[in-house]
Amino acid sequence: MKPRPAPNVPGKNEFEHFDNAVRQILTVSKDDLLKKESREKRKKERKKEQKRG
Repeated sequence: MKPRPAPNVPGKNEFEHFDNAVRQILTVSKDDLLKKESREKRKKERKKEQKRG
């Protein structure tokens, strides 16, 4: 399997280029975070219901 090509990341010098690349990888939108939390909460509630029932 061939590796994917490097993404086009802006930056004037090596440090800015690296900083922008890391920021793209680590940044998560608030909507995505809330969706994930709600999914986990529903999953936890379903497990509780199965234990009781």
